[in-house]
Amino acid sequence: MTGLLLRRLRDLVIILVIVGTMMFFVIRLIPGDPAQAILGPTARPSDVDALRESMGLNGTLWEQYFSWAGNVLHGDFGTSITYHAPVLGVVADHILPTLTLAVLSTVISFFLSVAITSWQAVSPRNPVARALDRLSALGMAMPDFWISLMLVLVFSVTLRWFPSSGYENLFTAPATAVPALVLPLTVLVIGQTALFVLTLRESLLGELPLAYLRTARVKGLSERQVMTKHVLPNALMPLITQLGSNFAMLVGGIVIIESIFVVPGLGHLLMGAVSTRDFPLIQGVTLFVAVLFVLVNLLVDLSYALLDPKVRVS
Repeated sequence: MTGLLLRRLRDLVIILVIVGTMMFFVIRLIPGDPAQAILGPTARPSDVDALRESMGLNGTLWEQYFSWAGNVLHGDFGTSITYHAPVLGVVADHILPTLTLAVLSTVISFFLSVAITSWQAVSPRNPVARALDRLSALGMAMPDFWISLMLVLVFSVTLRWFPSSGYENLFTAPATAVPALVLPLTVLVIGQTALFVLTLRESLLGELPLAYLRTARVKGLSERQVMTKHVLPNALMPLITQLGSNFAMLVGGIVIIESIFVVPGLGHLLMGAVSTRDFPLIQGVTLFVAVLFVLVNLLVDLSYALLDPKVRVS
């Protein structure tokens, strides 16, 4: 276990160096001058040059890179051009909405997919179970933005059951936060549940014909006991892999959902940073997502050891 943690820490350093370097140079391909964008087209050239100097944009590209990398090593990710505040503080202020959506939707989707797939396996001829199987394929095909707009049209505009936008802290104002979270969570749960159901179903189909299950049935175990005690622990491995990678992508990629429902999370923050050419903020958000990706994959590896004794031995 210690070796696994050390390898993941090594991977974290390598990934941060690669992602940080690539992002530093890629974002500078965005057309336009950040100083000019801040001051406007009517600003005097002397004012633009002074602002560029204060932002550290006057040196060569390599000088800017090594200056930024040196500051990062000392824990200084720069100052946001838009918010005029340290990048770490700005990112910290926008983490909670994104993590709330990502964690809740992932947990709900996981348990829904396990329940649906287990029911389909135990009762394959049940018409409702077969209908849910077809709905899973449909959920994969529908784009998130279309589902979002349809939910807003039906439940916000027509029925007026839920607000169409806004966000409240779930821990400080749950009464107002829950109604605002229903629609964005529903959109994320539909897509994730469909993906998880298809992933788990394929894994279950590979487990069901194996000989050890026939032995379990001969011992007198019911189909429900066979499913919960033997099939699911082995079939969950691919689903956990999918869950880990999907969660990391959710944190960095809920841009559409946060934009439609006006959720002040990392996706919304990143979109604003790109539009204003806020280079330090773009780099800070990107590095945070990279760190989270490695940490989530570490948790996935640790969960393997809990579910499969063979992994612990190896």
